[in-house]
Amino acid sequence: MTDRVQGPFIHTEKNDAYISAVHLLSLIPVMAAAVVYYGLRGALLILFCAAAFTASDTICARIRKVSRGSVLNPLFCGAVLALMLPPDTPLYVALTGVLFASVVVRQIPGGRGASIVNPPAAGRLFVRIVFPANEAALALPGGSRMSLLSLLTGSKGLDDIDLSQYSVSELVTGRYPSFIGTSCVVMIVIGIIYLVVKKGVRFYGPASYILMLTVLLLVKDLHNDTSETWMFIITSGVLFTAAYLMFDDETTRSFGMISIVSAFICAFITFMLSFKTTGIDLIVVPAVITSAMTGILDYSRRVILSMGRERTNV
Repeated sequence: MTDRVQGPFIHTEKNDAYISAVHLLSLIPVMAAAVVYYGLRGALLILFCAAAFTASDTICARIRKVSRGSVLNPLFCGAVLALMLPPDTPLYVALTGVLFASVVVRQIPGGRGASIVNPPAAGRLFVRIVFPANEAALALPGGSRMSLLSLLTGSKGLDDIDLSQYSVSELVTGRYPSFIGTSCVVMIVIGIIYLVVKKGVRFYGPASYILMLTVLLLVKDLHNDTSETWMFIITSGVLFTAAYLMFDDETTRSFGMISIVSAFICAFITFMLSFKTTGIDLIVVPAVITSAMTGILDYSRRVILSMGRERTNV
């Protein structure tokens, strides 16, 4: 008996291990930036979440006597979840998110490939709900690189952060307090390019999301006589959503127009949330809602195609 291991981004005859490797390798620039900015605690947080996700998937698969799938996939999922955490997150808080993502979101529905929503996004949202105070556990990049105390006790975090005090170069490279892997736009873009080149994702999905969101934000700027679009795209973490959350290899069921529709829905949800919230909600909530809708969209597509064929036969 095996899980429903899927690889919907595969353009050629590749397997689950290949596509998982592509996604994991695309994270290397982002993880490197996280380690440079947050030092040993950033590295340990990533390694801990990746190892915990893998161990959880392995144990659950053995209990259920099914195949876990490629070991690279849970490593990727754990790393993605860690990169969305504040740098001073305690390990027990991170473990809570990992277990929710692995056990509740992935294993209970049926294992690898059967998740209804994106596991890392759902796990990070769970941390946001259960440990709201942890959202303030931000730190200045480059400070206390060898400190590990926060992995046990957490931190009080920083006071209000004024992004207007940072230069464009600092904003683009992520040198301001944020989650450990969602702020460095340069590294995220490199990851996206690698995914597209290695056929780990079809370019029109992330491109449609960013384009639609940019158009909506520009309309908002024109209406309010402001110029906040570029700042939002760079600092909100939406590029991380486009690269690693919106079109994951578990909940995405089809390509083409359905992918574009999903991207537009995700962009619209992000835009609407931008009026009321900031932080991790803008990154994970649109991804969770959109991934939950992909099954419905794909079913609708199949029904429409089936009706079309019946009319042709008649």
